[in-house]
Amino acid sequence: MPPLFRPLPRWPQASSTHGPRWRPLVTAGLGAIATGLTLLLWTSKRPVDAGATLIPATNPVQPRGLKALLRRNQFKPSALTVPPPVIPQPLPPQQAWPELPRVQAQPSFNDLDTSYWAWPLLADLAQRNLVAGFPDGTFRPGAAMTRAEFAAQLAQLFDFPPDRSLRPAVVNYPDLAPNHWAYKSVQKTVTMGFLSGHSEGTFLPDQTVSRIQVIVALADGLTLKSSRAATEALAPYVDRDQVPIWAIRQLVAAIDAGLVVNYPDINTLAPNRPASRAEVAAMLHRSLVYTGSLQAISSPYIVERAEPL
Repeated sequence: MPPLFRPLPRWPQASSTHGPRWRPLVTAGLGAIATGLTLLLWTSKRPVDAGATLIPATNPVQPRGLKALLRRNQFKPSALTVPPPVIPQPLPPQQAWPELPRVQAQPSFNDLDTSYWAWPLLADLAQRNLVAGFPDGTFRPGAAMTRAEFAAQLAQLFDFPPDRSLRPAVVNYPDLAPNHWAYKSVQKTVTMGFLSGHSEGTFLPDQTVSRIQVIVALADGLTLKSSRAATEALAPYVDRDQVPIWAIRQLVAAIDAGLVVNYPDINTLAPNRPASRAEVAAMLHRSLVYTGSLQAISSPYIVERAEPL
């Protein structure tokens, strides 16, 4: 019967005189492995040349072969943690929107002190170089202001673009020569819409300006509007019948905007009285408050809008 298991073939035995044939191959392989390990360790510990330029690689080369085998069980670095973005915080209002800067501590007018009724408003304007006194150091707050002086003050405080579709760029007044000291100021205020000449075509630069003329000029230049009835708006004032008809609309708008300043009686408009330098400066300050250029300063003579009973 044939055997169930075929016997394994036997390898021929090498002669004892020459030794096994695989021994030289093993020796050569072990030598090559030792040489490779030595070269690998020597290159990994070699210091970087100080004069060399290191260029970061965008896609680092992955190790292969024996180097990959040695690193397979090493700890893997954790994922990169990106900090949250820093959101800028808004500035406080006084830093984000600074008001007109002060250039001096206190005005040095020798005819004014802190007890004067318009001192807080005049001091705020003078500290910002928005009003000036005379060469002798006086302000002369009770002196009447002329139309030319009023035009010069308006031209210094406001710089609105003119509406050239409604007003001419240059207006020639026969009583205002180009060499007049207020010529450019008058031209600027006319083109901005604050002032205009008289019906006969003159400007009358040396004529004193009345309180109602100041109020109307400010209302026109700032394009103030009001929908209140005149009877309601002017009811608190004892001399409301003295207001010219042509000025009622602008007066009501100026009252609602908080531009009117009445001294010494808050309920007396005195519309036809010549405006003093202090009164004009006080109403100009209120105009700058209305436009947002200045902060409001409390005064008992500033007319507030009267609400109906």
